[in-house]
Amino acid sequence: MTEATAARGDSLFGPNADAFFAGCASGLRTSAPGAAALLLGGDATLADNGALHIAATIAAATGAALLCENGFARIDRGDALPALTRLPYFPREAAKALSAFSCLVLIDCKLPVPMFGYASGPRDVVSLSEDAIWEIDAQDAVAALRKLASALDIPLAALTPQMATKAVASRELSQELRAARDQALTPPLLCAVVAALQPANAIVVDESLTSGTEYWMRSANAPAFSHLTLTGGAIGQGPPMAVGAAVACPTRRVINFQADGSGLYSAQALWTQAREQLDIVTIICANNKYNILRIELALQRVNCTASAGVGRSLTDLSQPSVDWVSLAKGFGVANATRATTVGELADQLAAALARKGPSLIEACLP
Repeated sequence: MTEATAARGDSLFGPNADAFFAGCASGLRTSAPGAAALLLGGDATLADNGALHIAATIAAATGAALLCENGFARIDRGDALPALTRLPYFPREAAKALSAFSCLVLIDCKLPVPMFGYASGPRDVVSLSEDAIWEIDAQDAVAALRKLASALDIPLAALTPQMATKAVASRELSQELRAARDQALTPPLLCAVVAALQPANAIVVDESLTSGTEYWMRSANAPAFSHLTLTGGAIGQGPPMAVGAAVACPTRRVINFQADGSGLYSAQALWTQAREQLDIVTIICANNKYNILRIELALQRVNCTASAGVGRSLTDLSQPSVDWVSLAKGFGVANATRATTVGELADQLAAALARKGPSLIEACLP
């Protein structure tokens, strides 16, 4: 970014700030309908500081799309909170999604880049010219958003969060899920049950990876909650992040939606949960494989499909399968159960959410 097209930290309110925000506002105003986007990260995705509402107000006033990073640190979601469109994880899909825009405003985040390099994949996710990208790398996202709103002549009164709420899904299973009680768990059904039963004001620590693909969509109308995800490629963040969330917010229920392979990197966090009697429900997506690594190997055109393939063997967790119920109990989490059907998961999750202290549910997936 050049000085003319970037505002960073100490320059946010410096001598060039007014010109920068005026240019950014002009870019938003002059873009064709639906051709501009606000890409939010960091503190810009939070509701309690007002940033999320201000960003949504700017988007509504300018007709811009409201996007978020794929690997976000925290987004406040559900209920009457503004809805964001999450960028796809894989670079080809992310590049395609961003190609629809001719003006991109980054607020408290960096330009998205591919997680890995692919021989046949795009090197860059964003193909816009530099003068079409406005990077607000702010130490104070709220102040930066207010300054952008001012440049757009949006009244300050419009930036005050509204307290009205919309109807949300009941904390009971839908008729569709009740009819599927005896069905074997699949990733979509698992996501649907978690989203249907998570309580208001929950903190969902989401390292579900491939098993949780549908969770973002399924949880859109849940009661207001905070959604935390893996922000980089260092898998295993979920269980210790759940510990941190429960210690920081002891009055909020924490759900760790956790891939099994990633969870093995930091399973000792269960001992801390038991020692401190933290209110955490860990839901293990037990498909007995490192599925995300298999997908990445396939994208890298590494042959791991043959029966004797080294790649398939190294990403297999079924020789032997991990007994998460015994593992959890060995770490002191006494309330550990296994679910194979929709009904079993729903009953066990409801019971876990109703009790104090840590619980673990091994959700068996194909």
